[in-house]
Amino acid sequence: MFWVNFFGGDSQRIVFTDSRYPVRVRPWRGAMHLALGAVALAAGACRSVPPAPIDPGANAVRLEQRSLGGPTVDQALGRYGLTTPKSSGWSLDQLTVAAWTLRPDIAVARSEIDAAKANVVVRGKRPNPTLSLSPERVISNPGGITPWVLATAMTFPIETAGKRGIRRQRAVETERVAIWQFGQALWTARAQVRDALFTRELAKKTVALDDREVMLRSQYLDWIDTKIKFGAATTQDGFVASQSLAAIESQRGRDNAALAAASADLSSAIGVRPEHFSQVSVSYPALDRIPNVAPADLATARDDALANRVDIRRALAEYQIAEQDLRAAVAKQYPDINIGPGYLFDQGDHKITLSVDFPVPLFDNGSAAINAAIAARKVAAAKFDQVQAAALAQIDSGFARYRAVLKALRAAKDAETQSRKSYQTAEKIVQAGGADRGVLLSVELDLVTREKNTLDAERAVITALGQLEDGIERPIFPPSTLKPVGAYAGQTNESRQ
Repeated sequence: MFWVNFFGGDSQRIVFTDSRYPVRVRPWRGAMHLALGAVALAAGACRSVPPAPIDPGANAVRLEQRSLGGPTVDQALGRYGLTTPKSSGWSLDQLTVAAWTLRPDIAVARSEIDAAKANVVVRGKRPNPTLSLSPERVISNPGGITPWVLATAMTFPIETAGKRGIRRQRAVETERVAIWQFGQALWTARAQVRDALFTRELAKKTVALDDREVMLRSQYLDWIDTKIKFGAATTQDGFVASQSLAAIESQRGRDNAALAAASADLSSAIGVRPEHFSQVSVSYPALDRIPNVAPADLATARDDALANRVDIRRALAEYQIAEQDLRAAVAKQYPDINIGPGYLFDQGDHKITLSVDFPVPLFDNGSAAINAAIAARKVAAAKFDQVQAAALAQIDSGFARYRAVLKALRAAKDAETQSRKSYQTAEKIVQAGGADRGVLLSVELDLVTREKNTLDAERAVITALGQLEDGIERPIFPPSTLKPVGAYAGQTNESRQ
C-alpha cells in the first residue's frame, strides 16, 4: 500500500491487494482539501470592522453643545496663527475659522476628500485571480478505472490597454474634484459669515437710528401739543406729528425683528446655537474704511480668478474625469485576457491544462460607448465654459455695481455733512433766541433721515463688495490674514502622481 499526493495532500488513495480486485481511488478528498485551503486563504484575508451606530438623541445633544469656547476652536485658531479673543471681540477671520471647525457641511466636504483618497487606492489594485474546482463522477464507468474526474484551475485576469492606470487616474481626478469642493465649502462658509456679520451690524445701527428718531418725534409731538394749547398750531399739525411717530415706532418694531433674525443667521453661519452666541462680543469692521478698488487691481484679480477660482478648478477636474471616461471607453475595445493554468485528473490520467479566453466583439465593438463618452466630454467642456462665463459676469457686474453705489455713498455722505452743518447752525440760532425748539427738532429729524440714507448706501456698497469678493474669491473688505493650511490646503500626494 502506498500514497500518491496531489496538491500537497492525500487527494487519492490507491490500495493494491490483488490484481483481481479493482483500484479504489478517492479524489474527492483532494478536492475537499483544496477547497478548504482556498476558504482558509480567503478567510485569512478578511478584515473585521466593528459597527458604528448613530444615536440621534446623543448626536443632537453634541450638536447643540457646540460653542466658540471649546478646545477644538482654540486649536483651529492656533493653526492659523490666531488667538482666542479675551477682551476684544471676535473678528471676521476668527469667526471664519470657528465656522470651518464647527459647521457640519465643512466636515462632510473634508470626509469626502478622505473617501476619494481611499478610492484611489482601491482603483489602483490589480484584479484577484479566480480559483475554479469542478469534480465529476462518471456513472457509466465500466469498472477497473476510477470514475472520478477532477478539474481545477487558477484564472489570472490580465487587463490590457492600460485600463488599470486609466481607472486609477479617474479616481485621482475625482479626488481633485473633492478637494475643490472642499475649497468651495470653505469660501461659502466665509462668505456667509461675512454677510451675516455685516447684516447684523447694519441692523444694529438701523435700530439705533430708529430709537433716536422715535425720541425726536415724541419730543416734536409734545412741542406741537404745547403749541395747540396756546393756539399756535392746529389739530391737523398734531395729527400729522402723531402719524409720523406711529410710523417710525412700527418701523422700529420691524427693524428689531430684522436684528434678531440677523443675530440668528450669524450664529447659524458659524455653526452654534443663538443662546451660545448671545454673550459673545464681536468686532465689526469700520464701515467708514470701505476701500476704493482700483480698476487695475481688479483687472489683475479678475485674470487670476478666471483661471484659479475654486468652482473653475472643480469644473476643470470634472472635465478631466470625462476625459478619463473616454480613455476607458477607447481602451475597452481591446479585450482583457484570462489565463488559467490548471490540473485535470481524468479517470486515472493526470493532465496539465491551460485556458486562454477573451470576449469576441460580435455584437458590440465599443463604438457606442466611445460615442457616449465623447458626448459626455462635450457636456463637461460646455459646463466649464458656463462656469467661467458666470464667473466673468459675476466679477464684471459686481464691479460695475460697486462703482455705482460707491458714488451714491459719497453723495449720501455729502448730504449728511450738509445736514449736520445745518443742525449746528440751527442750534446756535436757537441758543441765541432766534428760533424755537421746533425748528431745531425739525432740522435734527432731517439729519437722522440723512444718516439713514448714508446707512442704506453703505449697505448697498457692502452688498456689492460681497458680490465682488465672491466673484474673485479673495477677501477685499475687511482684509484677511488667513492662509491655506492643513492637509487639504492644496493637492494631495495622490493627486501629484
